[in-house]
Amino acid sequence: MSALLDIKGLSVHAGEKPLVTELSFSLGRGERLGLIGESGSGKSLSALAATGLLALGLSASGSVMLAGQQVIGAPENTLNQLRGKAVAIVFQEPLTALDPLMRAGRQVAEPLARRARRDGAPLSGAALERAVIALLEDVALPDPARLARAYPHEMSGGQRQRVAIAMALACRPDLLIADEPTTALDVTTQAEILMLIDRLARERDMALLFISHDLPVVANTVERVVVLRQGVAVEAGPVSEVFAQPQHDYTKSLLAAARSFDDAMGARP
Repeated sequence: MSALLDIKGLSVHAGEKPLVTELSFSLGRGERLGLIGESGSGKSLSALAATGLLALGLSASGSVMLAGQQVIGAPENTLNQLRGKAVAIVFQEPLTALDPLMRAGRQVAEPLARRARRDGAPLSGAALERAVIALLEDVALPDPARLARAYPHEMSGGQRQRVAIAMALACRPDLLIADEPTTALDVTTQAEILMLIDRLARERDMALLFISHDLPVVANTVERVVVLRQGVAVEAGPVSEVFAQPQHDYTKSLLAAARSFDDAMGARP
């Protein structure tokens, strides 16, 4: 079976400056892969390049095959057909990812209606409203009917992130990219969101590309990991092996820093 996402020799540049260099990895349906590294290591850029969402001024080269379609150099109308169906992204700060002037229910309704049109069974009116509420219930949003009428600023960070996840799932993607999805949340809400992503990925048989610098979270979320340092993959493999016996000095330093933080917080015996 061919990979759902197959990246070979991906490089990202800002002018002449390399930001990601010769990155390669693949991800099949239902698999879970983590991209880890410190801030600025190229994790999010790699995900944006994989979905054709790089900002102006950045360029990508190499090969990114997503659901059998080459992303690098593809026209926007081709990429739009992949987004939502083949891949969706949950960003780290839902307050900026959501439209502040649009009620939450309407923001979820738009991708739901798009999926319904794609499937040849258009939704509108009361039927679309019921589908919105059902999806908000699926992401465990409390009192979904009320919060569907709320604006993002009227919701908590965890509630906004659940809305963002609902939007990402609305088109039933084969691959979910979670880019630091718990960074802006408190510890309790982080755990709830991580359990939610885990449940939804299993129930929907989605592949998961999980981006984070939080190593304990990564260890409990993915099966394989790629370690990025200054845009270069320095180590990759099963997460249990990489974390138990890191081979690269950079990986060792990341793990040592995580242990030191745990010790300082009293999380380790």
